[in-house]
Amino acid sequence: MFSTLNIVVISIALLLSNSAFAKALSDNPPSITELTIVSHEQRMSGLAYVAAGEGSHPTVLLLHGYPGNEKNLDVAQALRSKGWNVVFFHYRGAWGSEGQFSFRNAEQDVQVVLNYLNDEKNALALRIDRQQISVVGHSMGGHMAIAGILDNPLVKCAVAYDGANLGANNSGFINDPKTAQLWKEYSDSLFMLKGWSGAKAQAETKKYGVALNLVNRVNNINGRPVLFIPANTWVIPMELHITPLVSALKATKNSQIFYKIIEDDHSFSSSRAELIDTTASFLNSHCRI
Repeated sequence: MFSTLNIVVISIALLLSNSAFAKALSDNPPSITELTIVSHEQRMSGLAYVAAGEGSHPTVLLLHGYPGNEKNLDVAQALRSKGWNVVFFHYRGAWGSEGQFSFRNAEQDVQVVLNYLNDEKNALALRIDRQQISVVGHSMGGHMAIAGILDNPLVKCAVAYDGANLGANNSGFINDPKTAQLWKEYSDSLFMLKGWSGAKAQAETKKYGVALNLVNRVNNINGRPVLFIPANTWVIPMELHITPLVSALKATKNSQIFYKIIEDDHSFSSSRAELIDTTASFLNSHCRI
C-alpha cells in the first residue's frame, strides 16, 4: 500500500516530468521549413516537416510518383506526430523545380537530397538523426525509394507504396505491349513535368532499361529492411513490377523483406489509415534505434 506521502511525492514527480516535457515541446514545437536543394545546378523545391521535441529525430524522405498528383502529405503529417521528421521535394523539372524531368534525373535527385540530409550542418538545422534516415515512395516514387536504398548504403530502410520498377524486364514498363499506348498518351498530358512527353518516356526506358531495372541492383541491399505495400491494381501490375523484385531481394543474404497487400485503388483512397498505421509500425519496429 502506498502512503499518502508516497502518493504526494509521486504526483509531484509526475507533475515536474510533465512540465519538463511540455517545456521541451514548447521550446521545440513541430514546424515546417521550406527547402531549396540544388541538383546539378538546378533548384528543387522541398519541405521539411520537423517533429516536436529537442534533439535529433529519425527522418523519412517521402518521394512522390508520376507525376505526383497524390503527394501523400497526410503520411508526412502523421509520421511527424509520431516523432519522425519527413522531407518532401519535387524532382528536377517537376511542379516548378528547375531543370528537365526524366526518370534517371529523378534517381540522381534522390541521392542529392539524401546527401543534403546527411550533411552535418543541414542535419543540425533540421534536427535529423543521420543514422536513422529512411525512404518512403509511392508509385514511381516507390521505384525511387528502392533505388534510393540500393544506391546509398547510409539509408536505413525503404517502403514502397504500389511501387513501379521503371526498368522491368530490362525494357521498361512503358514499353509493355499491353499498356504502351495508354502510358504514352498519359505521359503526353503531364504538363507539370517540364520537357517531358510519351515519346521521351518510351525512349528513356527502352535505352536505359537495364540500368533502371531494380532487380539488377538487389545485391546492394545488404540485409536492410524493405516493406512493399502493393494495391494489386492494373496501374502497377504485380507480376511485372513487384513480384520479381520481391523475389530477387528475398534471395539476397540476410534479407529482411516485408510485404502487405492493401486491396484498394492505386492511391489507397479508401485505406489511408491502414496505410499510415502499416508504415509507422514498420518504421518504428525496424528502422528506429
